[in-house]
Amino acid sequence: SGTEHWKVDRQEKTNWSTPFLWSAGGRTELVTAGKNRARSYDPATGKLIWEMGGMSSIVVTTPVANADFCFVSSGYVMDQQNRPIFAIRPGATGDISLEKGKTSNSHVAWSQRLGGAYMPTPIVYGNRLYVLYDKGFFAAFDTQTGEQFYKRERLPQVANFTASPWAYRDRIFCLAESGETFVIEASDQLKVLSINPPLDESLFMATPAIAGDTLLIRGSKHLYAIRQE
Repeated sequence: SGTEHWKVDRQEKTNWSTPFLWSAGGRTELVTAGKNRARSYDPATGKLIWEMGGMSSIVVTTPVANADFCFVSSGYVMDQQNRPIFAIRPGATGDISLEKGKTSNSHVAWSQRLGGAYMPTPIVYGNRLYVLYDKGFFAAFDTQTGEQFYKRERLPQVANFTASPWAYRDRIFCLAESGETFVIEASDQLKVLSINPPLDESLFMATPAIAGDTLLIRGSKHLYAIRQE
C-alpha cells in the first residue's frame, strides 16, 4: 500500500552505500554503512541493534557477508590513515566500536585499518575476501583471520574501476571503466588469466547484474545480455 511502517533519524549525512540485509545467528538485520558509524537495525521495527565507529569520511561500498561474518568497509582515497575493513560476528548488540589501538573485540573478529576500497564493493568467494581498488590494485584476505593471502598488487594494465567484481567457477571478474574485463584466478596468489577487450567505446561504471544464466553489462552507450549458448 505504500504505508510507512517506521522511520529512523540518522546522524550520517550523504553516503552511497546500499543497505544490506544480513541473516545470521537466528535473526535478520538491516546493516547500513555510514560516514560517522555503521549501524544495524531491525528491519521490521527500525530498532537499533548495534553501531560502530571508525569508518572513513566518505562511504560507498556495500556490506557483504558469508556464513561467519558481515564485512563492513570503507576507503575514501583522501583518508590516508583510515580505510578500514571490519569482520563482524553474528549476535552483536550495542556499541561495538573498537578501542583505540585495538583490531578486534568480542563482536569484531578482525579488522584491517587500510584494507578498504573506495568505490568497488568487496566480494566474498570461498575462504577469501577479495578487494578491488579503484586505481587498479587487487588484494585477497583470509575471511577467518583477516591475514592477507597477497597484499595490494597492481593489475598488469593501467585501469580505473568503479564497478564491483563478481565471481563464477573459481574466477573473479573485474570490469574496468574503459571496458576491459580482468579475469583473475580465485587462489592464494594474484594470477590474471586474461584481459577481455571492451565491448564498445562506452564508459563502464555500473556493476554487472546476474539474472539466471544471463550476465547484464551496462555501458554509457549500450546494454548487453551475455549468456552461454
